[in-house]
Amino acid sequence: MSNDPQHSERRGENFEGAILCPGTQEELAKAVDLAFDYRGDVTIELISGERVEGYVFNRVASQPKAYLELFPKGRPGIRMVGYDEVASITFSGEDTAFGKSWDIWITKKQGEEKKASSK
Repeated sequence: MSNDPQHSERRGENFEGAILCPGTQEELAKAVDLAFDYRGDVTIELISGERVEGYVFNRVASQPKAYLELFPKGRPGIRMVGYDEVASITFSGEDTAFGKSWDIWITKKQGEEKKASSK
C-alpha cells in the first residue's frame, strides 16, 4: 500500500493528501479504518473508475459483505460503498482535528501558568 499508514500513525503525521492503494484485504481494512478516523473528506476511487468524495462516518467490517458509509460532498443522503468496490482512498480534505489536542494542551498550560503567576 502506498504511504505506509503504520509509519505515519507512529509519527503523528497528518494524512492530508495521502493516497492509499490497498493490495490485500488486511491493507484495505486498515485503509478504511484510517478513513473512518480521519476528520476530513476522503475521495474513494472505485474499481469501476467512479470517484466518490465525502466524509466517512461508519464502517462495518464484520458482516459477510463489508461496507463503509459516507456523507457525499455536495449531495444529500448517505452513500454505502462495499469494501470490494474500493480501488484507492485519497485523504483529499483538510483534517480539521489534526494537531488540535496539542494546541489545547498548550493553551491550558499557558492559562495555568498565567493564573499561578498572578497569585
